[in-house]
Amino acid sequence: MLLLGAGCSTGGGTGGSSAGTLSARDRVPADLRQAGVLVVGSDETYAPMEFLKDGQAVGFDVDLAGALAGKLGLRLDYRAADFGTLIDQVTTGKITMAMSSMTDNAKRQKLVEFVDYLNVGSSIVIHKDAADVIGYRGLCGLRVGGQPDTFYVDVLNDTASACPAGRKLTPVLTKDPVGAMRAGKIDAYVNDYPLAAYDVNSDSSLRISGEQIEAAPYGMAVAKQRHDIAKAIQAALYELIDDGTYDKVVAKWKLPDGSLKTGALNGGA
Repeated sequence: MLLLGAGCSTGGGTGGSSAGTLSARDRVPADLRQAGVLVVGSDETYAPMEFLKDGQAVGFDVDLAGALAGKLGLRLDYRAADFGTLIDQVTTGKITMAMSSMTDNAKRQKLVEFVDYLNVGSSIVIHKDAADVIGYRGLCGLRVGGQPDTFYVDVLNDTASACPAGRKLTPVLTKDPVGAMRAGKIDAYVNDYPLAAYDVNSDSSLRISGEQIEAAPYGMAVAKQRHDIAKAIQAALYELIDDGTYDKVVAKWKLPDGSLKTGALNGGA
């Protein structure tokens, strides 16, 4: 999640999926095996990654967490939590893992250990019939939406200040960029790739223009002192990659540009 000040960096491609000879289930630490439960915390407000539908948690992260728990031989206990509390809940042992569209970066690595599983950057959404817009500088001359209190406030302001005279970018802060597009109030908007993909898959009048910008890995966060849990989760992820389950989850939620198969530990910068 690219919250204001969260940071963003390039991350990963795809890579090998070997975690050694031990199975993921064999790597589960004794205390976790005895408990029999993988407690996962998530902020269920971020479609299509994690959100509520008819009162039930659904989304990419929900499906992948369930598949990981299965590989580990554990029951999934999926708990709703405010995003800002997740790292504290991991470090204090209230949850085993946070899986909530959390960008793996150096600042967070000081507190938790990440297992990377999706590559996510910024996307530009335009009207289906509009001319392509490539990169932030391509937004010059347009009215561009961005959600308040996010990374994109700075992106739009910084880009606007760099645009040439006569082609100024007009930032428009809105919590409903799709509605603003439909109403003709903006010409384009910027958002995280998963949200942008969800929007265009739900509204055929919109499309994503160009590739992701400044992509960085999302990571599953575990307590820094629990490297053993991180290795078990990494092994489970590799098994899901090898048996095709990971690709099926990516396809189900229509996030092909986010596929990341490195399974890196702390691969963000």
